[in-house]
Amino acid sequence: FDPLSTAHTMSSPPIWFITGCSSGFGTSLALLALRSGHKVIATSRNPSKTPVLVSEVQSLGGVWHTLDVCAPEPELAKAVEKATNVWGRIDILVNAAGYALLGAFETFSDAEARAQMATNFFGPLTLTRLILPSMRVRHSGTVVQISSATGLEAKPSRSLYSASKFALEAFSEALYHEVKPLGIRVLLVEPGWFGTNFSRALARPEAALPREYEGTVVKQVLDATVALGGVGASAPNDVEKGCRAVFDAVMGRGLGEGLEETIRLPLGKDCVARIRVKIEEHRHMLDVTEKLWSSTDAD
Repeated sequence: FDPLSTAHTMSSPPIWFITGCSSGFGTSLALLALRSGHKVIATSRNPSKTPVLVSEVQSLGGVWHTLDVCAPEPELAKAVEKATNVWGRIDILVNAAGYALLGAFETFSDAEARAQMATNFFGPLTLTRLILPSMRVRHSGTVVQISSATGLEAKPSRSLYSASKFALEAFSEALYHEVKPLGIRVLLVEPGWFGTNFSRALARPEAALPREYEGTVVKQVLDATVALGGVGASAPNDVEKGCRAVFDAVMGRGLGEGLEETIRLPLGKDCVARIRVKIEEHRHMLDVTEKLWSSTDAD
């Protein structure tokens, strides 16, 4: 992998294509890139709901397109073509659209499960597949997947959300190794709890929680989530600082200098704490199962 082939070394400003720009990391990354002199095609499902934000992006020289990441592939292909035609290419794809479905697993319907996977996994998968050929031809480009700490450590009440992020992690990790020789970078961003309005994008299943779950960790997590609401001030991490970290890692500057070959970017001390717990769990699992896993050698 040659970091000199990535978009940030081009003489012309890098061109970003970002989904989920109506809130959270999508919003902040779009504005940061524009204020840094870059070009941005921002997207969201319903731009009419954020007219002030759309106007701000446009006033900074960006453009805003309507994009539903759950749309059929032919529609997404047209959206990618339209975005590419704005400035002739896409250097950096950021898949930031997403939401979390919370509840006891048995209360989720099949339709709810498929909708969760469509937004958080199949949407990014399709957009990445559609944009890769142009990056491959240029031997240049970066794909940024906004994952989650929950994509590393699954939590009760987040079974489907975790599944969607675990899928995104696995797909992106494999893709990283596939396209690295082609001069294309894949970066998984794993935020902990940030002060965004992502909590407004939390969804509950239509089915009621069975009474047997009263007093369990599932009910405790759901109650705590409702109590927190959309108050970002309670979060231990700042979204603007998080987006600066992502921006620097993508551009290979500031604190992100020298990280061109890094596949994962955990964000927040809370995320790192969860990763360390997961590492210890795996170490313990290997220790206690050693007699079993070491007994399978062929004679």
